[in-house]
Amino acid sequence: MSYPRITFKQCEKEQLFLAVLSERVTNYFSKTNQSKYGNHIAQIKATLLLSTYLITSSSILVAKSLPVLYLMYATSGMLTIFVALNIAHDAAHGTLSKKQRRNNFLLHTFDLLGASGYMWKLKHVYSHHPHVNIPDKDGDIKQSNLVRIFPNAQFLKFHKYQHIYMPILYAFYTIVWLLFRDFRDFFNTDISGKPNVKHDPIEFLKLFLGKVIFLSRFLILPALICSFSFSTILFGFFIFHICASYTVALALISAHVGEHSVYPSPDKSGSIDHSWAYHQMITTCDFATQNPIITHLFGSFNHHVAHHLYPNICHIHYPAITQILKEISEEYGMPYQENHRLWDAVKSHFKFLKMRSKQQQSVHFLEM
Repeated sequence: MSYPRITFKQCEKEQLFLAVLSERVTNYFSKTNQSKYGNHIAQIKATLLLSTYLITSSSILVAKSLPVLYLMYATSGMLTIFVALNIAHDAAHGTLSKKQRRNNFLLHTFDLLGASGYMWKLKHVYSHHPHVNIPDKDGDIKQSNLVRIFPNAQFLKFHKYQHIYMPILYAFYTIVWLLFRDFRDFFNTDISGKPNVKHDPIEFLKLFLGKVIFLSRFLILPALICSFSFSTILFGFFIFHICASYTVALALISAHVGEHSVYPSPDKSGSIDHSWAYHQMITTCDFATQNPIITHLFGSFNHHVAHHLYPNICHIHYPAITQILKEISEEYGMPYQENHRLWDAVKSHFKFLKMRSKQQQSVHFLEM
């Protein structure tokens, strides 16, 4: 099912909320004499993460002992996600640097990591952000019939066990993404109900070469160079993906798929009966915003409400904006949501899977 262009209701109170919030955010940049782009901290962090990733992943080729080999694979897997969230994610939004050519170049960090930066930008920037949590429009949220997320989604018999098997299947998230989903999305691209998106042939070449380089770095070359057996290298390759998968799952499920998540559906004309700002607030949840380690490693992905309200601002500024957001939300009675600890967000996701594992067909435009 596809909908026409999505429109949101105009609400004077929520427009005022957004205007006051934007004014205070502007004042923050004026007082601190900063631009909305990445500052020196963001640049240093990006350099350190990327350098560490390259050193760690290269160390696989010279590992002499099995524990070191597997440790390098595991660390490289986690660093893959940290690099993606701190560099490629901002580059896709054009916020890491003032120079858009530099952002476009840094978007290829995704390709270095094994994913297609081109496809990810299409789905994330042009599908997820304009239509966050909207059934059949948000390409980031619904990926497979294996999991039942939307309240009006078809209930299949095995869904009653999804809270048991999905935490296991999450271990294969990145390997499916890198080796299968990118190709499926390329040849069957559907961006928010707009099928048959045409791609420049050079993008397929980049997609194909990216996979070849990735497999060469983590599977083929280690098998040829290292003294370990191919089965040992293959197991290390799976360790890489298990660590990468669970790391990215922590970020994704914590922001949009919890027990209080809502998935508003438009009416037949494509209209949603609340404002754009309200929509961002009720469909997005922050987590562990007071934890600086999580904030830095996850590229402020835990300050996700601020990101959805201001995707044109670099992640390094989100902690400050989140503090402003909390104050203004309280002043105007806006539904800011947060899990105070990462573990709380994980538990909330398990509760969500359990809730959706029961057969229920909801046709309400907004499920609270």
